[in-house]
Formats: sequence, C-alpha cells, structure tokens
Amino acid sequence: MDAAAKVFGEACKDAKDVTSGSGPSNKRKRFVLTKEDHVVMAGMTEAVRDVASAIRETKVEVLNLDLYGAVMYMPGFTKEALICAFSHLVDNKAWGDAFVNTTDSHRVFWLRTWLAKHYYM
Repeated sequence: MDAAAKVFGEACKDAKDVTSGSGPSNKRKRFVLTKEDHVVMAGMTEAVRDVASAIRETKVEVLNLDLYGAVMYMPGFTKEALICAFSHLVDNKAWGDAFVNTTDSHRVFWLRTWLAKHYYM
C-alpha cells in the first residue's frame, strides 16, 4: 500500500467526527484533516505542478525548413559566425521566419548588423 493511501486510510479511522447541524435529522458528518493529510496533499500538489511544467517544456516548435539554407549559404561570413546567427534565429522563431522571407541583400545587412553587435566580425 502506498504512503498516501495509508495516510488517508488511517485518517478515516483517526479523524474526529464532527456532526454539522443540531438536530437528529441532519446526519451528515465531516472529517477534520490531520497535519499528515496536509503534508500529503501539499506533496501531491507539488508533484502535479512538476508534471505540468515538464509538459510545457516539451512543447515542440516547428522549425522553418528553409532557415538552414537561408543562413548557412550566405557568402562572405565564416561558418562559426553563421552557426551563431542560425542558433539565434532558431531560438527566436519570429526572427527566423522573417529572415527566410527577406531578400538576400536584407539578409546580408541583418547578418552584418547582428554579428557586429555580437562581436563576430
């Protein structure tokens, strides 16, 4: 039996019965949660949060298939500089999509500007 089931099973045995209302017709009972119950619930909440975070992190972005060719075959730049620019454009999808859709002269201008700003020239 796992720890959570054990705690909840014991809680049902050990919890104080509190009858709501003050008449013989009202027979609904409430259970008071123990400190252990709160600890287990907090742990479960944190575990669910971790799972949700992991799911968000595995989100797959669709890479523009033309981006590699648009960047890596630009003449006049070193392979190292082009790889750095390509990496930046992959990490920033909107910039990458814009780069693919510009003219060659604008690509050269963007590469020179970005690479100069990042000390690759």
